[in-house]
Amino acid sequence: MTGNEAGDQQDADDNAGNIADEEPIRSWWQRSAPMAAGAALAIGAATLWFGNMLSRVPLDNQATFGYLLMLPLLLIVPAFSLAALRLAWAAFGNKQTDSRPLVIAVVLAAVAFNLLAIGRFGSALLRIFSN
Repeated sequence: MTGNEAGDQQDADDNAGNIADEEPIRSWWQRSAPMAAGAALAIGAATLWFGNMLSRVPLDNQATFGYLLMLPLLLIVPAFSLAALRLAWAAFGNKQTDSRPLVIAVVLAAVAFNLLAIGRFGSALLRIFSN
């Protein structure tokens, strides 16, 4: 190894040590509680709308089989609601925000929307598959 290559290796080792000492990179929902709470509320509103829409679908003789085929795609809806509940929990746990009371209000609304959406989705599936 030449002197220049050894110096480059030493610089790389020093930089790796500095990076390890720095704070780890946080995700956007960990950095911004208002954005996480707003995203959870938006997902809750959208999934609640979908759950309400699914509760009003017309049912005929072939509908149960069709919805059975679509079930893997339909299960994305409660998965989104569960992800939104996780976002709401992350926003609630972030105590470093200046607008804490507003974030708590949005988080509570998001939790209510998402739990209601999961319930509506479950009742719609019961209605569809009870035929």
